[in-house]
Amino acid sequence: MKKTWIMALAVCAAVLFTACGKSSKNTESVSNTVAESTAPSSENTEEVSQEAPGNGEEFKILIGKVKKVGDNLEGMTVESGDKEINFNLIGAVVETSYALEPEVEVSVIYKGEISGSDASNAKPVLVLDGQQNMKVQEVAGSVIDQAMSTFTIKTESGEEIGFIKDNCEGLDTDVLGTATDDSNGSGAMVKVTYVTVTYDAGSKSNFPLRVEAAK
Repeated sequence: MKKTWIMALAVCAAVLFTACGKSSKNTESVSNTVAESTAPSSENTEEVSQEAPGNGEEFKILIGKVKKVGDNLEGMTVESGDKEINFNLIGAVVETSYALEPEVEVSVIYKGEISGSDASNAKPVLVLDGQQNMKVQEVAGSVIDQAMSTFTIKTESGEEIGFIKDNCEGLDTDVLGTATDDSNGSGAMVKVTYVTVTYDAGSKSNFPLRVEAAK
């Protein structure tokens, strides 16, 4: 009788030991599963910059439709894809064929970054007519003419390219040089970063974003 009772106790102890082992393992597994399911996905949290393709690294282009314009053109909301992006236009130049109002297509040239609908880290420098094929370009040449509102350079290949003087970087310095003859040419070598707008009638205008001395 005593032997039987001791064997029964041994069997019970073995069963209890096995049950404890399984409980510990299952708890660890559930803990890992919860951690994996609640961990943020890198795909979901990645911020996508709303940028049109261009060959400039510093200046970027966003193309969209005006949704709303603030008082005195101090700001505007642009609808681009499924995003509504608010821009602060203080200090930016607006050169559009039509007044900024809802449904007008615009190209916003800016510096900085746009993440999703957040443009707080983006600084608009120029607002132009909306053009899907617009891109940031660079060209170098010598200044052969300059007037109150325009200037022209001549490239090494002999091509003459005219630009509209707007409030772009570099024009507040003497980068264009001083006219040396009646043609108002200075011969100064400059590099111009710019974009081009093509109008309905087929004419084009080149808007400089930055003018700097060519090396």
